[in-house]
This record gives sequence, C-alpha cells and structure tokens, in this order.
Amino acid sequence: NLFVGVGEMTRKDPRSDAEQYLESHNIRGLFKHLSTKLLFAKPEDPKAFLVEELKKVHECQQAQTPVPSMFEEKDLIAMFGMFDITGCGKISHTQVEKAMQNLGVEDYSSPSTEKVDLAMFIATAKQELDKIALRMPPIS
Repeated sequence: NLFVGVGEMTRKDPRSDAEQYLESHNIRGLFKHLSTKLLFAKPEDPKAFLVEELKKVHECQQAQTPVPSMFEEKDLIAMFGMFDITGCGKISHTQVEKAMQNLGVEDYSSPSTEKVDLAMFIATAKQELDKIALRMPPIS
C-alpha cells in the first residue's frame, strides 16, 4: 500500500488488485480453457462457439463441478494406440508419461515402472485430466 498526502490516505496498488481479481475468478484458467478449445475445434463461427462454451462453463460453475476435458475416451484409446506401436496391448511407464504430456498433463510422473494396459491408461488419463480440469469459483 502507498501512503498519500498528509492525512495518510491509503491507495491500493492497481496491479495487486488486478492480480487478485484474476486469481479469485480464475480468469487465466478460463482463458486458457477457451483458447485451447477454440484452437482444437477451429469452428466456422468462433464467437458462437465461445458463447456455447461459456454457457457450459457457467453450468459447471453453478453446479460446482469441473468443466469436462475436451478429450473423450475414444481420444484416449487413439493416444494409447499411438504409443502401442507393436500392438502388444501394453505401453511403458515412460510412454505413459509422454502421453500425459501430450494430453496437457505436464507434471505427471508414473508411480510404477510396470507396463500399463489400455484400461489402466484410460483410468490414469481420466484421473489426471480431472486434476487439471477447469474449476471456477462459486458464484457469489
């Protein structure tokens, strides 16, 4: 806080106020979510797409649930298949870590060195995607 004048009236730092606002409303997370969805979908009408996506985000905010990932189970199956190049039905823990990075999960570290099958990969991916899912603060 800055002190101004003889009466020592306090003025807040506008940058600090802005930062607090961005943080308390998860604006950075919202913009990241919207831009990722927009660039992934590349819709004909981006404004209409964003309006619909904001409606979904608002519904999740009202229900206090995370916004669903843009990756569906079929995408996770395809991702697994890209790493299972021999078709053996299992991938290494290193491949799982790389797949998680490709899904946007940047800090995943495999808890095991065991190979992972499709069911375990899907379960792990869903769990990790849920951890990074957009969550908006309650509406006050």
